[in-house]
Amino acid sequence: MAIVLTSCGVVDPDFKERVLKLFNKPAEALKFLYVTTALDGEKGSKSWVDTEFKSILALGIPEENIYEYKIGDEEIDLNAFDAIYVIGGNTFYLMDKILESGFDKQLKEAIKAGILYIGSSAGSIVLGTTLEPAEIFGDEPVTDEPDYHGLGIIDGAIIPHMNQKTDAYNAWLDSWNRKSYILYDGDGVIIDDI
Repeated sequence: MAIVLTSCGVVDPDFKERVLKLFNKPAEALKFLYVTTALDGEKGSKSWVDTEFKSILALGIPEENIYEYKIGDEEIDLNAFDAIYVIGGNTFYLMDKILESGFDKQLKEAIKAGILYIGSSAGSIVLGTTLEPAEIFGDEPVTDEPDYHGLGIIDGAIIPHMNQKTDAYNAWLDSWNRKSYILYDGDGVIIDDI
């Protein structure tokens, strides 16, 4: 069982190869659940979404094997997929939908069952122990009394887009003083010791 954390998808050629080696079948046979829920809470530009979707196609996944999903809209069997790919947007909105729908339980079971989780930005942050790094990048809480707890599937804070907000993240890291995973745009981390 493995988790892939990224800032903006699997884009680096060497990293793509490493990710594809995590599967026991060819790319053209893989089925991806493409979770776009966080976009619904995003207030800023969404121009990056098309580029990120193309990065999935660039892995060799046929478009007909990619199923777009909004958490809570319908019941879904995660076991029907080889990977769950959760893109960015508003981290707090995404977490709210995950908890409200019970998707957190499904997700934990799917990861334990060996379904690969690929997170991008907000999709990465929610797996950690805190959502605080999301505020540094401009995500706004969706409630007056936000809960900053992440899913805790990964022990530590997950910090995407480090190259864009280096000073702010470094200041936050000084106060965090616990385990963290730093992600720069274009690269990623594979965690296989969960």
